[in-house]
Amino acid sequence: MAPTPEKFYRWRVQLECGCVEEVLTYGKEKLPVEQQWHDLVHKVRLPAGQVLCFHDDSPPEPYREIVEWGERKEVSFPADPVEPPDWMDAKAWALIRYEEPRTSAFWTVTLSCGHATEVMAPDLEWKPADGPQRASKMSLRRMKAAYEELWASDPDAQAESEREHTRRMLADGWPCPSPENLCHTCTWARWIVAYQRIGWLVPRQPEPKRPKPPSRTGLQRRLRQAEAEAEKLRKQLAQLGGEDASEAGS
Repeated sequence: MAPTPEKFYRWRVQLECGCVEEVLTYGKEKLPVEQQWHDLVHKVRLPAGQVLCFHDDSPPEPYREIVEWGERKEVSFPADPVEPPDWMDAKAWALIRYEEPRTSAFWTVTLSCGHATEVMAPDLEWKPADGPQRASKMSLRRMKAAYEELWASDPDAQAESEREHTRRMLADGWPCPSPENLCHTCTWARWIVAYQRIGWLVPRQPEPKRPKPPSRTGLQRRLRQAEAEAEKLRKQLAQLGGEDASEAGS
């Protein structure tokens, strides 16, 4: 379904991070800042004029507000293994481990930055119109106390942005789904700030030059030359005619 290579036009673009890349557009009239490239992770299009550029020193993922709910899908998971992952404590794993297979609903959402991600619904029947579910007052008090104890004992346990998100969640009753989500795409998305034409992906064959139409002066000159040549030929024919008559009389 992709266009043939002859349809693609090459551009050199500079991104806001300073990197210079080469991109393709469909035709030479479509500018790179008007093009929407794909976010291959979430299989959606990025905002026009953005491309992905990976850096080891990119900033952490920011939290963005959910502004639109899209498609829904269900995903089935097997039961979790008894042994915890290498990175998790056995007691913590025992609290969150699923002993039976389960099915969860995921929704594709658009964030305030224009990027997309997926969030898990509280249950299979949940719809965006239902609004988020919130923790009970007792659970909320326990969570607040646990986080306050964590921050007091280990100030570096959460980054500042993560801590602010936690505080907003606690103040809002710990809504599920959360009205804001981490945007992993923001870490890699870069705006195009300058662009330069390179040319067609498949070079075009030069069109043959059309012959230049003759000028009026040139045509008049050629006509005079032709008339002079014709007059010369008529005189030669006349001479030949006279010679033929003389030979016949003798």
